Amino acid sequence: MSDMNTPTIFSLLVVATAHAAIAAPAPVRCPSSVSISTTQVPGWTSSVRSELFLNSAAPISGPPEMRGDLAEFTSKPGKQEWSYTYDLDRPFPNGKWLECGYGAHNEVTLSKPLPDKLKSCSFTYSKGEKAGQHEIRIHCV
Repeated sequence: MSDMNTPTIFSLLVVATAHAAIAAPAPVRCPSSVSISTTQVPGWTSSVRSELFLNSAAPISGPPEMRGDLAEFTSKPGKQEWSYTYDLDRPFPNGKWLECGYGAHNEVTLSKPLPDKLKSCSFTYSKGEKAGQHEIRIHCV
């Protein structure tokens, strides 16, 4: 009788493991820096002295050209770390996107779509090694 239960238990474990892998959200991360290429302007010589470092991250409503910044979030201030949590459990007709800002004033942004199934995202900030740089841990469920 134990031989008959062994495949059943094994099958249940395989199904449960596969379901957990499908249900678990993929990690969400912003690249820590971006390189900027030189700009060609007639009559001028340009140079780039360094890369731009991650300064901010937040979910947005729709692609970046729509400028769908989310105004509603909760914040948790702190000296060493601070965080922002966004409720994403509502309709986003143009999709949920992640926007990562680089440079002290977010001179460059990178954006990509987020899975529609995400219900919330928390962004935990701490100061980075470079001036204006932030380390940002993103946790979405």
